[in-house]
Amino acid sequence: MAEKPSVTIIWPGLATALQEINQSLLPEELKKLLKKSHFTANDHTLEKALIQLFSAKPLTGADLPTSALRNPGQLSLCADPCYLHADRDRLLLFSINDLTMEEGTLLRECIQPLLNDFDAQLVPNDLNHWSIWLENMPDISLTALPSLIGKSVASALPGGQEQNAWLRLNNEIQMALFEHPVNQQRQSAGKLPVNSLWFWGKGDWQPSANAWDQVYGDSALLKLLSSACYVSFNSLSEWKPDQLGSGKQLLLLPELDLQNDWQQRLQLATTQQILPLKQKLRRYQIQQLRLIIPQHGQYQWRCWDVWKPWTL
Repeated sequence: MAEKPSVTIIWPGLATALQEINQSLLPEELKKLLKKSHFTANDHTLEKALIQLFSAKPLTGADLPTSALRNPGQLSLCADPCYLHADRDRLLLFSINDLTMEEGTLLRECIQPLLNDFDAQLVPNDLNHWSIWLENMPDISLTALPSLIGKSVASALPGGQEQNAWLRLNNEIQMALFEHPVNQQRQSAGKLPVNSLWFWGKGDWQPSANAWDQVYGDSALLKLLSSACYVSFNSLSEWKPDQLGSGKQLLLLPELDLQNDWQQRLQLATTQQILPLKQKLRRYQIQQLRLIIPQHGQYQWRCWDVWKPWTL
């Protein structure tokens, strides 16, 4: 007999919707279901939560193994364009998500000469995510960019034996970008300038051989993880709650954007994804349901949980 499926859902952006100020706006069915769960709090970013789900052992340290995922077989570091904002006595980091191909090409041409002494080649992974390919891995400790968005970088600057060289490189890159024409045009258009690169992605990782049987989503990172672990990757549109099959299944929902009709989107996802799985739990057709909310925690249910008559 085929093993009953277990389903894990990752729902980015839901953490903000679950704040106390928004509780009255949540779908009643979702609120009732959450009260019947086993909850474990954690503050993992989406990137860390995803990589952990494909890892054979717990992730440790401040960095993530993202460069190895972006550039398999190539010694590299992530070198993502970012904006460092001076806020009184702090530097706050913000990611850049709207570069054009032409902007990226011009900025990389400006930065590349500064990397030659490091035997590093700056390459794009996509429009907004870059890497440097290396001859030798530097002896530095780094911090993952996703954990720093909107936060101070003071305690996250490069450390290690080669710290000074990489701090000097950071300063040179920032000076080269300060009055770059691309940034002048972006600022005139009301966009954030690219005034630095953030080096990261050096973390250790051991892929899990049997992490998942089916993976559904539309994320580039999820696709890379699935490929690294030889897992079947499918678009979220291919997932059907009435055709689950068997084994361990992972769904990555689109990020809940609280600036864009989020209540309707929340209700739709609850109706189309969460509640059908609740019914399957009630009928003992799936073993377990997990809902992972980045920067919030994990809700977990087994068959008997959804039959609880009480709501705490």
